[in-house]
Amino acid sequence: MQALKIIIAEEVSNLEIDLQNRLTRMGFEVLALVSSPKDVLELLANKKADLVLMDTYSDLAPNGFNVAKEIQEKYDIPVVFLSGEDRKDFSKEIETFGPCVFMNKPVSDNELRANIIMATQKDSLPTKANSEAASVQSPYIFVRADYRLNKIRLTDIYYLEAKKDYVIIHTTDNVYTVHATMKDMMKVLSNSLFIRTHRSYIVNIDKVFSIKYPDLIIENKMKTIPIGGLYRKSFFEK
Repeated sequence: MQALKIIIAEEVSNLEIDLQNRLTRMGFEVLALVSSPKDVLELLANKKADLVLMDTYSDLAPNGFNVAKEIQEKYDIPVVFLSGEDRKDFSKEIETFGPCVFMNKPVSDNELRANIIMATQKDSLPTKANSEAASVQSPYIFVRADYRLNKIRLTDIYYLEAKKDYVIIHTTDNVYTVHATMKDMMKVLSNSLFIRTHRSYIVNIDKVFSIKYPDLIIENKMKTIPIGGLYRKSFFEK
């Protein structure tokens, strides 16, 4: 597999050198180190990259968000922001820019690697850990939500609910909203644990409290979920 080509745009020179060394150890190819967001645009005019790792450059005009928007519109390349300031300080910029990957300095190798891989995926669909080994059932999935990659244990999932272009995952302690389809979700969930009961619902069989067709109730959540006619046979055969 070809290494991802990354451009680093960082204000502090010693930090960009550190990032370069860490990314190289992870197996990524650092295409270039630049000190300003405008330099990234000049570089992309002549070279192809897979991702830009960039400071927010909040004190410059245009700032990192302005340039990142232009990068995505011109080159369709994901931009990962790395900043010493809190994400809340950029709420207006993020609202205008849209969903993005934002990391606070200092960042660990694991967080850095995971967010780079997540950002270079063409969408936010969840992925199974160790998916290359299809014969091994992973006990968890990763989903992109709230600007980060979240690890969810399959046994913690109670049910999934479709809402237009999104799927809402209800777990023991949290709720995650993912840009995906129910068909996409069924591909990454365990066939032994999950079953689709309705065009808008997938349930964890182990979390079913009671069944009285055409409905079932999810334990603890006490959520009533419909069993659609098209899914009735497969559900009761489960």
